[in-house]
Amino acid sequence: MPSQSHPIRIELPTGMSFGPVNAYLFTQPEPILIDTGLKTDQSQAALTAALARHGLTAADLRCIVITHPHVDHCGLALQLAQTSQAEIWIADLGRPWLLDLPGHLLRRLDYYRDCFFPRWDFPAETNRSILTTLRQIATVCEAVPASYIRTFSVGDTLKLSGLPWQVLHAPGHAYAQTCFYQADSGQLLAADMLLAKAPAPVLEQPSPFVPAGKPPLAQFLDSLAMVEALNITQVFPGHGEPFRDHRQVIRQQRIRIKQRLNQTTELIAAGHNTVAALMTQMYPTESAQFNLAGLWMLTAYLDFLETNGGISSTVNTNGVCYYQTSELF
Repeated sequence: MPSQSHPIRIELPTGMSFGPVNAYLFTQPEPILIDTGLKTDQSQAALTAALARHGLTAADLRCIVITHPHVDHCGLALQLAQTSQAEIWIADLGRPWLLDLPGHLLRRLDYYRDCFFPRWDFPAETNRSILTTLRQIATVCEAVPASYIRTFSVGDTLKLSGLPWQVLHAPGHAYAQTCFYQADSGQLLAADMLLAKAPAPVLEQPSPFVPAGKPPLAQFLDSLAMVEALNITQVFPGHGEPFRDHRQVIRQQRIRIKQRLNQTTELIAAGHNTVAALMTQMYPTESAQFNLAGLWMLTAYLDFLETNGGISSTVNTNGVCYYQTSELF
């Protein structure tokens, strides 16, 4: 058994409403970093200080593993690889994003503006806030040239700290998300699949890299079921403190999701028929920053309910989408 049997948590600042993000470090038999944080001076300084506490610098890293191609998990990947001999490993599902993540994010901005702004019926000021947030997200990551990237596949085994970790596909929050399970010790590097609070399914534009079909919330519930069946003793999440009773966390998340689905249906029945109206009831905020994660979550509820026949929708002549109830979920 290697001297380091579990990952070392490194908490990195994001300056975003969801708070810090976790990277994880293995020091033996070689330094391996799981996720990187944002491409910001603050995140880089925090990572540098954390590595130094273990007698390391970025130049000592030999491998950087990315759980999923979101900016808080891969923003510093290229910079770290350029200052070390580390290869960047990501699932083949996520490679297309990593190759041009800023470009992908800016195309998502166009997609929201052209396809969703009329349907959502937000005031012009709110639309501007959404666009500003999306532009800011695109600035805290870099495209990674193919020469730095190595891929693995779902079902493969990665050697981390000298132990075999199984690669699990865990869509819902992100289609290309992977988790890593060490069966002998019961450890799970959960990324954003299993958090103390359910993650929002990020609304993405249609892509050849994401097959059509099951809505993201249904994918997330499938991922919960997959992880629930595992013999896990310790969860290392992408955000927040590590925890042990994964099945209790999953039970709480299912209860919360069902409550929010019922609430969404009840609000629509009460006359809150647009996304803008539902947001004011379900995700009210007094801050100037628009709750983008709340919008993603609400969109996931609506998509799930409509796919399962609980609600239906129509679009008026101005392009605004109105929802109606079919039956209580």
